[in-house]
Amino acid sequence: MDKVFTVGVLVGNANSPHTLDLMQGIYRASKKLNVNLLFFLGIHSRYYYRSYFGENPTDDYDYQFNIVYDYARLGRVDALIISYGSLCIFLEENNKTAFLNKFSGIPYVLLEEPDETMTGSSIISDNYHGIFQLVEHLVRDHGYRDFTYLSGPADNTDAIERKRGFLDVLAKYDIPFDESRIAYGDFSSCVVPQINRLLDQFPHMQAMVCANDVMAHAVYRECEKRRIVVGRDLAVTGYDDWTASQSLNPPLTTVLQDACDMGYMALIGALELCRKKPPHSVIVPAEVKFRNSCGCNTPLRKCATLSDVDRFTDMIFGFDFNQDVKLRSARELRALLQYDFADRSCWDPFLIQLKHFLDSDLISYIPSTMLSDAFCSYLNALSATSDAETLSLLKEEIQSTILSHALQKSSQKYNVFQNETWFLPLISRDMMNHIENEKDFFHSAMAKLPALHCKSSYLYLFEEPIVHKKQEPWTCPQKMYLAAFHIGDQITSFEEDERPVLSTQNGIGSFHRGDTPFALSIFCLFSGEEQFGILIAEIEPPSLALTHLISMQIGNALKFRALSREQKNTQNNLEKLVREIREKNELLNYISEYDTLTHCLNRRGFLESAMNLNKEHSGENAVLVFADVDHLKEINDCFGHKEGDFTIHFAAKALRTALKDCGIVGRIGGDEFVAMIYPCEEHTAAEIIGGIQAACEDFNQTSEKDYYIGLSMGQHQFVCSQDISISEVLGKADEALYAQKVRRRSTIRKETE
Repeated sequence: MDKVFTVGVLVGNANSPHTLDLMQGIYRASKKLNVNLLFFLGIHSRYYYRSYFGENPTDDYDYQFNIVYDYARLGRVDALIISYGSLCIFLEENNKTAFLNKFSGIPYVLLEEPDETMTGSSIISDNYHGIFQLVEHLVRDHGYRDFTYLSGPADNTDAIERKRGFLDVLAKYDIPFDESRIAYGDFSSCVVPQINRLLDQFPHMQAMVCANDVMAHAVYRECEKRRIVVGRDLAVTGYDDWTASQSLNPPLTTVLQDACDMGYMALIGALELCRKKPPHSVIVPAEVKFRNSCGCNTPLRKCATLSDVDRFTDMIFGFDFNQDVKLRSARELRALLQYDFADRSCWDPFLIQLKHFLDSDLISYIPSTMLSDAFCSYLNALSATSDAETLSLLKEEIQSTILSHALQKSSQKYNVFQNETWFLPLISRDMMNHIENEKDFFHSAMAKLPALHCKSSYLYLFEEPIVHKKQEPWTCPQKMYLAAFHIGDQITSFEEDERPVLSTQNGIGSFHRGDTPFALSIFCLFSGEEQFGILIAEIEPPSLALTHLISMQIGNALKFRALSREQKNTQNNLEKLVREIREKNELLNYISEYDTLTHCLNRRGFLESAMNLNKEHSGENAVLVFADVDHLKEINDCFGHKEGDFTIHFAAKALRTALKDCGIVGRIGGDEFVAMIYPCEEHTAAEIIGGIQAACEDFNQTSEKDYYIGLSMGQHQFVCSQDISISEVLGKADEALYAQKVRRRSTIRKETE
């Protein structure tokens, strides 16, 4: 079995008609040639913003789309198709060599730009001769001598070649022309100021030659505002022959650059490189399409022979179109052209069969206006041998049928697109509704994609969001993590620590499941300056715009998720800080109120607590006890401070044990303790004091220490009230203590007994 090659396609301005046609050609070729495709899409929007709002966006993040091309290194592609002409005008630094060097080692086909190095293949349109033939027609056949020119970007190769062809015709016919008659656009419809400058400055011009059809369409709109009739008051021409050119009023005279065919050729060229064939350059001939916008009234050429269906289909498709489609269409059209159009009874079955043809998949390849014009041209040829008036009625029927079908299809597409756009806000809404659950959050991102023409989709994230600012270098991450994917209606999402890894080792297509070749489109997921990852979607080119909007919704939801995480982290850090401050305050408060050795209240803590208790128990009896450790200095001197600390600690424990929950204990000096007992009668206090003394005696009898521990205590009973001074009560208890100290042992040393 032959290897299935994977080809990456790098395009810019992916929502423009030319690029969409290019992608369509590559896509169709991939289905026929059994090739995997990875579209790396730069979907730049500032032109469209400017066309609607008349100004550049204040926050322009179009530069973020340019990093999508770097992901081609993660694609493990066998070859690249690089539409440099469509993407170079959006690069912050238009350096073709530097751009191509990013993909060193990967064979490539370069579109719309020559490859002077011959490192890769190249396909370019014959821009020079195409525009030369067109302008020469305007000069030679119409006699025009007063021109203006609406150019593409000054540094774009296509624009340079077309401008050169235009100027060479004028030089050939000695027509005066200067730089002021040239306005430079960007191949988009955002050229209104340039158009109006030319119209204002040169009101008597005979022809405005445009470097592409999109800009020519913008000229039509500005002429309509000024009541200038294109084709009568002013000749307007374009370049590209995109689909809408034939349906403009009047149809646009232009140069055919078949982007669809160019895309088809590009994939064939990429396959040749995959099979190690040498690179080569192709110049695609350009063909002038004479229509009415230049002043011509010539209908489409007539068929030379009425039965020549191949010539009829060539009139519709061109000679280089997909041969399979041409053959299928020829069979259908041959059946249609077998009717005897001179016999009016054949009209109804003919029109019914025409409607069936319009409902077939083939019609997606054929512009309705071209099909209508081709039939009219065919009937014009018949009119030489048949009733011209009768055939004129049939032409009206055919045109009405085709137009009605086109309007119906357009209305259906609009209704479908309108319904689908209603879905879009639901994606970010559902994601944000599940912001607290990682798996559900990403499951919601995938949930509606199957209904929006995505056969499969894969959402990859960086380890952390990456801030990418304008004009700062971008380093493409070497790894991304699969957060969720769907294949059909089957959705899988992963916890953060379970996500499969995407790297240069496995490649972007590694998680795709299926036996047939795939065509995956890669969209950047970003919001503002933050890049989050990529969305990979298996879609057809017509679904590109909708999927782009989906990627923007997901990007915004990821931004909300990042902000939510940041807010949660800030909140957690704040709560942690509050806890730390509270703990430190408690520690400081403890240090300021408690004795570190005994964990009893210190002097300040005891006095504050005693005063508070005095207020809380107003009218109740209380006793204040003043205690002194007997001969503490002697213990320190004879046995060391460690034993002195032991004695102090024992005294504190004896006091706390005796009081239990009936009071508070404080150490207010080296060997001095105080206790407040509440509510308390005098006999209760005596029992507590007796318990303290008993604890000391029990210790002395059982301890192997060489010294005794004893406490001398004095007490004073009082009634709690606001008039009581705790300091005075403490003084009276101290006096009582002094009386008791005369009864203590003369020494604490047991050996002296």
